[in-house]
Amino acid sequence: MTTPPRSPSSKWALITGCSPGGLGDAEATAFLNVGINVIATSLETKTIEHISPPIGTTSGFLIRMHLDVTSSKSLSEAYKLVKDLTNGHLHFLINNAGYGYYSPLLDVDISLAKKQYDVNVWGALSVTQTFFPLLRAAKGTIVNQASVAGLSGFSRPYMAIYSSSKAALLSLTDIMRLEFDPFGVKVVALVSGAVKTEFAKNVSGGTVADTSWYSLIREDVEKLMLESSATEAGHDRHHVARKVVEELLKDKPADRVVNGYMGTVIWLLHSLLPLWMLDGIHWSGSGLDKLKAIVAGGTMTKSD
Repeated sequence: MTTPPRSPSSKWALITGCSPGGLGDAEATAFLNVGINVIATSLETKTIEHISPPIGTTSGFLIRMHLDVTSSKSLSEAYKLVKDLTNGHLHFLINNAGYGYYSPLLDVDISLAKKQYDVNVWGALSVTQTFFPLLRAAKGTIVNQASVAGLSGFSRPYMAIYSSSKAALLSLTDIMRLEFDPFGVKVVALVSGAVKTEFAKNVSGGTVADTSWYSLIREDVEKLMLESSATEAGHDRHHVARKVVEELLKDKPADRVVNGYMGTVIWLLHSLLPLWMLDGIHWSGSGLDKLKAIVAGGTMTKSD
């Protein structure tokens, strides 16, 4: 494996989950445009690619490389290369790798639920542990890609595994911020609402089996799961990425960066409204009112 030439620029950002069409890919572009070198990693990338900036520009160097955030072997190999590329100094780590798994809780495949946590939670922690020496050397910044789905009170049905993984990541981020402060490493939670990305391609589940307790409201359940993964109405990913990078380049970036007005509205609602009111909002359109009526009427035929 040939190591690409080291860039003369002094700052480096490592981004996980940099798949085409995603927010991580847009963040890579935003960092490059302000002259910061980027190591863009993804599970799909198989070989190392080195792209130099056009002559006469101030853009950074782009390195694309493979990284499986759930593999200790992959992380160890990546660390050696990143350490050499950055001369032991990593200024930004963006834990962006993640995917969604949607299902009613009674239908959850536990193996898939564990995989969800392996990527969204333990993957982010493993990456952070691996590259922390380089971040400490640079007094860098860690950014964890959270979601409004992880906010307290975000109880949208059929999203429990995804939402709880993002809630766990938010909690980890808050504690990282305190535990890493003595080392001069900043930690930021990126709380995203709907952003136009290819996220739907990374969603599993989304269907209701005939044997499900929720088969009688299959249409409602599948519709809500589809809507939960849809991003067409979201904010432009490049606009969001530019705003994120602008915030990260400040001397004191915000502890939590909420994306766009939709993300801000959702964040405010879940900060101010009581749980009973939030439950009512999330109950609407779920089909659970129909199921409740069916159960109350004694026409439920599901057997053991």
